[in-house]
Amino acid sequence: MLKKEIIGIDHGNRNIKTRNEIFTAAVQPLQTRPDSFENILEYQNRYYQIGGRVPRSEKVDKTIDDDYYLLTLAGLAKELKHRELSEASVKLGAALPPRRFQTQKEEFKKYLSKTKEIHFRFEGTHFHICLENTYIFMQGHVVIYTLLNENDGFCLLIDIGGGTVDLVGFVDGMPDGNYYISDKGALYCIDKVNEEIVARFGTGVPPYITEAFMRNGNYDCPEKYQKVIASQLKEYSGGIYEFIRSNKYNPDLTKMIFMGGGASVIEKFGSNKTKDVKFITEVRANAIGCEEAVKRIEQMKQMRRFRNA
Repeated sequence: MLKKEIIGIDHGNRNIKTRNEIFTAAVQPLQTRPDSFENILEYQNRYYQIGGRVPRSEKVDKTIDDDYYLLTLAGLAKELKHRELSEASVKLGAALPPRRFQTQKEEFKKYLSKTKEIHFRFEGTHFHICLENTYIFMQGHVVIYTLLNENDGFCLLIDIGGGTVDLVGFVDGMPDGNYYISDKGALYCIDKVNEEIVARFGTGVPPYITEAFMRNGNYDCPEKYQKVIASQLKEYSGGIYEFIRSNKYNPDLTKMIFMGGGASVIEKFGSNKTKDVKFITEVRANAIGCEEAVKRIEQMKQMRRFRNA
């Protein structure tokens, strides 16, 4: 009998996240059998390179091709490998952005659930997955509801992803139906830092240095670069608060929760004093929240069966 597992996957534009794994949301078909199987997915007699160059644009409809299905298989394999398994009966939890949840949730569920008995190889290991059920949640909502228990009054979620910044309000733990989006996500911030460095010094800054600054608030490099990078990250943080104000929210009077890969920028470089603000800098929070939400659903099902017995 297959062991039962609950796995949450956050299908980001920039990265795929599970509870324990993260990798770039890039997939490249290969024409021939590769010499090395590192990050190689073999599915239906075809080979795919998983990860690599970060996608630069948002894929609005993730069901338009097979890429996100293949990335899902890779995510399942990586998470099962972390759990020292190569076969399992899986209940899958996935999440969509707030602005697309209502319109895409049914199609995304069909897309992820199209095959119940799945056989494939990842990095040379054969995986067998029986997909028992698939649940689709709203990004951010699963975090607020399952991890923070922020269920009283109003709060504003600011999700700073790789490509976009999403605002969604919650009243007593439920979305209020107002969604706002900006295209100035973490990749925009990295690009602006590089542009300013080039303008000042005639040469660019590697993205990993800027990303380290974003995560940690500093990086061991010449002081002149540190000053410019820090200045740009402060400017970016100010722009995020201005985006909040432009959509009729007062940051001084609003309970705010920042999450996503860019949340650490606001935590380290934003004007946060006197504000009621929390930061979720764990980039896998949505994936973890999906798992917790599925667990709660299964627990409620068991309680109903027990009462009806």
